[in-house]
Amino acid sequence: MRTATGSHNRLAIAALLAIALVTSACEGLVSGSPSPTASFIPSGTIDWQSCPVTDPVTGGNPELLCATITVPRDYLTPDGPTIELAVALLPAADQANKVGPLLLNFGGPGASGIDTLALSGRGIVPAEIGNRFDLVSWDPRGVSRTAPVECLSDAEMDDWAATPGISNQPTATDWQGALNDAQWFADKCKAGTGEMLAYIGTTASARDMESIRVGLGVEKLDYLGFSYGTALGAVYATLFPNSTGHLILDGATDMEPTDESEYGEQGVSIQGALDRLFAWCDADAACPFGAGKSRAAFDTLMNNLDDKPIELEDGRKLNSVLAWTGVILTLYDRDYWDYAVQGLAQASERNGDLLSQLADAYLDRAEDGTYKSNIMEAFPAISCIDSPTTPSIARYKAIYEKFASKAPDFAAGQASGGLLCGVWPYKSADPLPTLVNGAGAAPILVVGTTGDPATPYAWSQRMADLLESGHLLTYVGEGHTAVNGKSACIDEAAIAFLISGTLPPEETRCDD
Repeated sequence: MRTATGSHNRLAIAALLAIALVTSACEGLVSGSPSPTASFIPSGTIDWQSCPVTDPVTGGNPELLCATITVPRDYLTPDGPTIELAVALLPAADQANKVGPLLLNFGGPGASGIDTLALSGRGIVPAEIGNRFDLVSWDPRGVSRTAPVECLSDAEMDDWAATPGISNQPTATDWQGALNDAQWFADKCKAGTGEMLAYIGTTASARDMESIRVGLGVEKLDYLGFSYGTALGAVYATLFPNSTGHLILDGATDMEPTDESEYGEQGVSIQGALDRLFAWCDADAACPFGAGKSRAAFDTLMNNLDDKPIELEDGRKLNSVLAWTGVILTLYDRDYWDYAVQGLAQASERNGDLLSQLADAYLDRAEDGTYKSNIMEAFPAISCIDSPTTPSIARYKAIYEKFASKAPDFAAGQASGGLLCGVWPYKSADPLPTLVNGAGAAPILVVGTTGDPATPYAWSQRMADLLESGHLLTYVGEGHTAVNGKSACIDEAAIAFLISGTLPPEETRCDD
């Protein structure tokens, strides 16, 4: 999952990639999804083939296998239109000692699982997991190769990504402007995608996971979901508890949010990570930015970039919006903080290359100006189908005012993000269950990081409590999600659970 890139950026329209999935009861969310089995029973096996050489991502990976699965557009009317679900498999390195397939989702909503698997390979998981499991992922409906959401052209996305959004201290005019912006984006998605927007919600994607399980020919589905992938795993366990194997949910979303958690808490979390970055820089005399006063230097730089953006080689300009986006990317991993201060130091000398590269990585923008995926469009589309809200400015203004002192850089952007889902043109054809608790499922390991900027640690605590078989494992550290490389303690626990079902002791906290 990603986060809002500050209230300066219009891409905060939906609290980028960490918006919670359910609104409060007073929102009038459609109550109750249909029965767990719906009326469609998947069958058949997956016909794995070499990935198409014409695919710019998968075509360069000789080990990767690709396939499509035909699934109903609407599982509740299985005789209606269908879509082709794109899936990929990377065989276990140690086939002789293979445990079986492991389904992976890397977050979003809107991230292409196939791209991530193709580009990162087995390095995306701890080595023993890549050795012992066939790694399987997919492009969820609405994403990249699977009935993709289409809203903006590449040129429009460039403009959108670089245009300031709501002010940090918004006036009535600013709030109305944010609502107008939300309506514009919603209208573009409706024109570009049409009624498919009603069929891309998390419940439908969880049903797709069951179709994948059947296609893999396994009785129980082993699954590792990161960030938004935790929501998919929790909903899957609720709909199909008898099909759940070993599920790890890392960096959990909040499945029972209030207004505060949905539109306030994430801003506080990302603000904390940003403040810790500046404190870290100030405590190190070798930090190349700010001379011990990095926050003040940052504010000065952002103001200067608004007054005089830096010309980039490709003809674009680095303004404060793109600079913010680049910095926010580095908060996802403690190891990236060096890139933030280096980029800021270079920008102070009128060199915007590093910050623009970081921003492009966040946006999934290629050097030639095209966007490698539709994540920036699929995220708000899936979020809004899952979370219908209201276009009430008064509601979000009140949330902003409550959190402005706790998250001064993000409170307005986070709060105003709810406006988009208030004007969204479609409602979900297959809404979320009223209670996501995984009743009857096998034990589920929930991993939370205390310094997670995108999915606050409290959300993982809540998910572990909400799931009847939930078990919390804590990483005491920085960054978004914990499995794979941040802590040997976390990785060893994940390996033991996936391979043998062994849970770590209660209240285990890892800090290495």
